[in-house]
Parts: sequence; C-alpha cells; structure tokens
Amino acid sequence: MKNYQLTDFSTPEKIEYEKNLNPQQLAAVKGEDGPVLVLAGAGSGKTRVLTYRVAYLLERNVPAQNILVVTFTNKAAHEMIHRAETLMKSRLTGLWAGTFHHIANLILRREASILGYTPNFTIVDEDDSEDLIQDSVEELGYAKQEKAFPKKNIISDIKSLSVNCQENIETIIGRQYRHVEEFAAKIKNVIIHYHKKKKAANVMDFDDLLHNWLLLLDNPEMREKYSQTFRYILVDEYQDTNALQFAVLKQLASAHYNIMAVGDDAQSIYSFRGAEIKNLLDFPNIFKGAQVYRLETNYRSSPQILHMANEIIKHNLNQFPKELHAVKKDAEAPVAVKTLDVYQQAKFVGQRIVELNDEGIALREIAVLFRSRFQALELEMELVKRGLPYVIRGGVRFFEQTHIKDVLSYLRIAVNPSDELSFKRALCLHKGIGRSYAFKIWEQLHVKKDFIEGVTRALPKRQQEGFKNFCKLWDEVKKINKPDEAVNAILEFYKDYCYLNFENSDDRVADLEELGKMAQSYTSVEQFVADMSLLDEFKGETRLEESQREEALVLSTIHQAKGLEWDTVFLIGFNEYEFPHPKSLAQENSLEEERRLFYVAATRAKRHLFLTYPQNKYTNNGLLIARASKFLQELEPGCYEEWGIEN
Repeated sequence: MKNYQLTDFSTPEKIEYEKNLNPQQLAAVKGEDGPVLVLAGAGSGKTRVLTYRVAYLLERNVPAQNILVVTFTNKAAHEMIHRAETLMKSRLTGLWAGTFHHIANLILRREASILGYTPNFTIVDEDDSEDLIQDSVEELGYAKQEKAFPKKNIISDIKSLSVNCQENIETIIGRQYRHVEEFAAKIKNVIIHYHKKKKAANVMDFDDLLHNWLLLLDNPEMREKYSQTFRYILVDEYQDTNALQFAVLKQLASAHYNIMAVGDDAQSIYSFRGAEIKNLLDFPNIFKGAQVYRLETNYRSSPQILHMANEIIKHNLNQFPKELHAVKKDAEAPVAVKTLDVYQQAKFVGQRIVELNDEGIALREIAVLFRSRFQALELEMELVKRGLPYVIRGGVRFFEQTHIKDVLSYLRIAVNPSDELSFKRALCLHKGIGRSYAFKIWEQLHVKKDFIEGVTRALPKRQQEGFKNFCKLWDEVKKINKPDEAVNAILEFYKDYCYLNFENSDDRVADLEELGKMAQSYTSVEQFVADMSLLDEFKGETRLEESQREEALVLSTIHQAKGLEWDTVFLIGFNEYEFPHPKSLAQENSLEEERRLFYVAATRAKRHLFLTYPQNKYTNNGLLIARASKFLQELEPGCYEEWGIEN
C-alpha cells in the first residue's frame, strides 16, 4: 500500500519579503504604524502589497481578529485571504475581510437592538427594494396621477446616491436627474415612506447596511468598541470610496489611527456612482502625518505603452504625480489610426483582429473598448459578418438592449401590422397600458376585428389616453418612407419615456440617435427592418454558450474594463465631442476624470494598443468633419505611430 503524506499547514515559515517584493513594495509593506497611503500605479502589484502587509502584521503577533481588510468585491477579499494563508501556511481564523457591506452586515447582526432592529433582520435585494418603492408610490396615490410618475428604479437610484454621497434628495435630483425635478417633493415623500415601511418590517436594503453602520458608530460606546477592535485597517481601491464609506472608515480609525489606503488617483473614474477622488487626494491632510509610498513598477505593459500612459496623465493638475516604469521588453509603439468613417473603422478593427489572431494571439486576449455604448454599433455588425465570436462585458449586444428593441418594435408594426409581439411591445410603452390591456386590445383589433374607435371607447379613461397616443404615433410612422426620419419621430416620444424609466437615459438616447444615423444609409423602412431582423438571426448563431465565452474577444466600455488586461486593446471612437464626453468640457474636474478614463483604457494593454478615430461623422444635420480627441492632440507625436487607411 502506498502512503500519502499530509504536510503540516499550521507550521509557518519565515517569509522572504526582500526576495518576493520590489523595493517600493517592500517599503510599503514594512511601513511603520500610523496612517499610510500607497499610490499603486496601474499593474504595479497592489494586491501583493496588501497580502504581504497582512502577513507582516501577523508575524508581528497582531491578532487576526484585530485586522480589518476592506475590498470592493467579495472575490478580491477571498483571493487576498487565500494568498495570505498560503504565505503564512496557516488558517487566518478571526480575520475581518470583505466588502463594506459584508463587514457592515456582520457588525449590525451583533448590535441590531441599538438601532431598533432585531438580529434576524432581512436584507432585501435590489428587485425587492424597488418593489417596496413601487408599493410606496401606490400607497401615496402618485401612480394614479394624470402625468406619468418616475419609475421605481429611478427613485431607487436617487435614494441610493443620496445615502452614499451624504447629500439630500433635492441636491441629487438637481445635479443628476433634472428631468424629474418637477416631482422632487413627491419623490422625497416616497423615499420617506419607503424607509418607514422597511423599519416596520425589520428589513434593510444594501444602502441601509452602510448608513446604519455609520449611525451605530455615532454612538460613543460603539465607536470606542469597534475602533479598538480594528487596530489595523487596510482598504483596497481607495480611490473608489464614496462619502459614506469614508465617514465609516474615519470613525473606525479614530482610536489607533492605523489605516492603510491603497489606490490610484489616476484610475478614479466612478464619480457618477458617488466615488470621491478627494478622499484619496486629501488623505495626507485628513490623516496627519501619513506616510506616502508610490508603486511605480509596472508588470503588465510594454515601455512604449507606459510612455504614452505617463504622457496622458501628466496633463492632470489634481493628482499625485507618478512615473510608471516597465519590466517588460520593448514592443511596438501605440498606433493612432485615422479612418474615413465609422464603417471603415469597423472594417479596420475586424481585419486587424483576424490578422492578429492568425499571428497567434487568442481572441480572448483581444479587447475593443469605447467611451459610450453606441460607438460599437457598426463594429458589432462587422464582427457578425466576419463570424468573429464576441462577448459584451457588463451588458448585452446592441440590438438586444431594451430601448433598441422598443424603437424597432414601432418600425416593425409600421411595416407589418400583424406582428403581435412588436404590437404589444410598442403599445406597452404608453401610459396606462400594461400587458393585460395590450393583450385585450390586440384581441379586439385582430381577433374580433373591431375598429380602433370602438376599442378606444371600450377602454377606461386612463387607458384611452395611452391608446390614442399609440395610434397617433403609429399612424405618423406609417406615413414616413425614410427610416432615419421614422426613428427620429419615434425618438421624439421615446425620449420622455427614457427619462422616466431608465437611470442612464442620456446614454440610451445617444444609442437611439446612432441608430437613426445608421438608418440614413437605407432607402426604405422595409429594407432597414429586414436587415435588422436578419442581424438578429445572425446574432443567434454567434451567441455563445458559457463554455465558449473564453474563446471570444471582448467588447466593453472603459468603465467596465477597469482592473482587467489584454494583450491587444483597440480604443474606438476616439474623437472630439465623443471622448472626452461633451458634458465634461465645461468643468475642469470632469475633464480630468475623462483623461483618467483614457489612462485606464491605455493601461489595459500589454503589447498592442490601437486608437481609432473616424474623420467623417454623420448627424441629423448632415456630414461633419470630426477631429481626433483633444487628448490625442495633447500627446507628444513621438509616443505613437500614425496610420492611414487605403481601400
């Protein structure tokens, strides 16, 4: 019989810090007690620093239960714990590690009674939370008012931003939801009513976990208890913290003052979610005597890509200056590619992907990034034609998006009034018409063959108004021959629907405007609808099973790509008035965040980086000459090559 020997996992060995860390990492890991700010440049090994810092504290006989590690995903927390346990060769029983919400839940279960909850309180997910908001809207009578009231998801987003930014409802609406300002007082009433319902039901939503944690720490006895418990606090992705999270951390660090914040101001790109870059920039002023360490050795990208990245970010004024240095060998310089228009851009990217794949670069090692979702429309069509499998990171394919399908449903019934699915979908976009009424109306018109006037008279007053508006728009669209004009006519109605139903309404309107531009190349609505329907069929053939997704290239917004890396990155639509986003041009802080977004995109690439910008832009007012992004114009010409396209 063969014996299998188990090793003793509980016997730690001395960790060789000098061997496994570069000098900058080593200095941060072995830093003295007190507040510490680690400025971790892209690809510089911040997770390694956090992991070794935990191990270093444990080697100094700091009990695991006195260490708190806060991450932004549970996956990151589990990975860090696993790495630390491997280093220590022991189980880290008692270590506090996880997301802000995870830690908050653990503490609130212990102290629920202080806040008027019982320890068995329920945490409601996003869907249940929105349903509770809808109940509040209906109980207050706002659902029955004449004018359409903002949907539950819009109210939920306003509530969430108010809590996490530590600002009142009116401020949030005035800054980010001006299209619903007329409802501000009623939205505030809904949120107040919603909070009362939750408290009565002994439930919390995700925002409550952090809000109630802060309320708990406002109690002097609780603040003393937990600030003494957490002798050392380590925070990952510190540049992404919001006002509420910062307030919690400040209270927790009040006793021992031992807080290590690891982040990169150059990668702060989530202000729209409430992230505050000033939490990182002001760290040395808020936590007096803070030690500041810089991690500037990059293990990901080529020297040429890092040269461009350094050139990009040096134009920002509000930052901690850093100079990334490469470990990898020389590679090709980044390439700026001027194309005739978005169609030639799509052909170039498609052909270059095929060439790189033939050279041995796997499709999964190639990503196409963009500032806004609509910029990938023509590229998606090109990839389908070429049979190149792709996945959309953090979203769905262009023509599978709700707002695109909504508008196309009107075009489909203009061409084919017998299309039941499209008829019901378009009808449900109107006030007072739900699925049940849409079914009844379809039955009356197409099964019982009633006239529209008779169907209208049979409906209640609220549904009558919605059905009349549907018929009016339907008749208008049927009379239009040019598909771009038809799309724009539908968009005139649909814009208001967007603003009341979707939190990212401006992005969705931009998608639909791009759909209208694309329709300009068609001579009839019938032809346009036919091509869109055929594209749906092709997409069905290329839609991937989970097991196949790893063999597909990635399409992603830059926001969704943060933290990831690929051998080759294409950044498309790199034009003025598209990137930076037009809204950012009036405010210096917003413009600097857009530049950080460019920096994040560039530093996702290991070897190959392509920036493409179409010269001609088709708008509702005709053809415009488009320039490359001002961010490209800021760069020294020597840090990239320029390519033109020959047909």
